[in-house]
Amino acid sequence: MNTYSSVSYFEALHLQKENKHDEAISVFESIIDNNGANLGLFIRLGELYEKSQLKDKAISTYKRGILLAQKVSNKKAERFLSYMLLGLLE
Repeated sequence: MNTYSSVSYFEALHLQKENKHDEAISVFESIIDNNGANLGLFIRLGELYEKSQLKDKAISTYKRGILLAQKVSNKKAERFLSYMLLGLLE
């Protein structure tokens, strides 16, 4: 994650903590668009979508994260994202 992404990430976390979910979502989406290789971003964004009642977007985000986890051979992240996805599909 570059310096801009790091600053934006902490800004998004702050917005999330302040329950400004729409603003946090926008920042996380921007970071992913510019540097989508961080699996934690997909987890955070998916959780925010869930809290905002945006189930379809959460599902899509978790699926994208799973594909990235498989690509980089991160089994732990793949399992966690799959677990999050399963909770939405039940």
